[in-house]
Amino acid sequence: MRRIQVILFALLMAVATLPTYQAHGAEWSMTEDMGLHLKMNMNGVSPHVERINGLDRIWRSDGPTGTVVSDCNEEGVCTNVTVPARLGNDFTVVTFANGTKRAYFKEIDGANQQVYSAPCLDAGCVSIGARVATTTDMRVPSSTKAWGVPDAVLLPDGRVRIYIVESPVEGKCTEKIASYISTDGISFTKEPGWRFENGYVDTEILRAKQGDYVMIMADIACTSTNRQMLFVSTSKDGLSWSTPQILTGPGIEGLDPTGYEVSPNVFRIYYSQGGPSQTYVVKRGVLRFTPAAVVTPTPTPTPTPTPTPTPTPTPTESAVASPSPTPTIAAPTPTKAAVVKKTTITCVKGKSVKKVTASIQNVPRDLKRDSSVNLLYPTPLL
Repeated sequence: MRRIQVILFALLMAVATLPTYQAHGAEWSMTEDMGLHLKMNMNGVSPHVERINGLDRIWRSDGPTGTVVSDCNEEGVCTNVTVPARLGNDFTVVTFANGTKRAYFKEIDGANQQVYSAPCLDAGCVSIGARVATTTDMRVPSSTKAWGVPDAVLLPDGRVRIYIVESPVEGKCTEKIASYISTDGISFTKEPGWRFENGYVDTEILRAKQGDYVMIMADIACTSTNRQMLFVSTSKDGLSWSTPQILTGPGIEGLDPTGYEVSPNVFRIYYSQGGPSQTYVVKRGVLRFTPAAVVTPTPTPTPTPTPTPTPTPTPTESAVASPSPTPTIAAPTPTKAAVVKKTTITCVKGKSVKKVTASIQNVPRDLKRDSSVNLLYPTPLL
């Protein structure tokens, strides 16, 4: 029984010393650069940003003239850039590995609206060449709402993918995100399935690396806020995406987000926000990703079970024979020799006569004592 108790105690100690882990989940957060939009003084929708020569170049749709361009510094001071000719709406740019750029945009041509591409004629892409239709699949009637806002991105393998809002059916929050793929950046083919459903719109790829994609997007006011909100999602292949995570905070709501990675897991974001009388102002903010903390616990040594002590049996006291005392041998009492009275007699044997002195005990057996005369005679032989 004692041995079982010791084993149970050792097991309890082992469980008690197991390292404890505190859950540290990955977290996306976004903050607005408060008040900066007043300094930037940019209006419009569908902004797209590229970092060029230390400035943020921003293309945006602003009125009937189509796309306008501004350069903004770190402090949010923005200056307009001259555009020689019309650039189209929902403008986005891809820079290829060889340094050349190509623009992708939407144009309305009478009864139809369609996505086109054109080569950039300068490093800043404010002048473009002849446009080319991407595919007839990215053409719908001009009356179609909630369609377009193409986002073109260069993939790690050199192909170009366009994410675009489509509305196969009318209704609340029925918008979907489709994708088209191209090996040359000019001719595109639709990819199977939907990247997102249920009202997500205005996608923008912030990071496109092998096995590591980050996208920011808006919804079409599908949450309980009834306002367009911003979301973020991740993917390993750019096709299957995680459930979008809503971004909240003061000023963090709007549509048409765009941005780029400033430093690892820190992104600069520009987005449009609605105001009174259907006006839209462009704002700026910072999106941050805090990875899940990797907790490396210090290994706790497993306690060595204390061996059950084997009790030493108490010896049964047996009667130990006391050593028999060596008997003391009494010294023999010396026998007091009897005082023997010596007597001298004359012995006659034949002709021999001898005087013999002796005690009476030592009288020879063959002599006979004559008590009357104290003579010893030989005992006659029979």
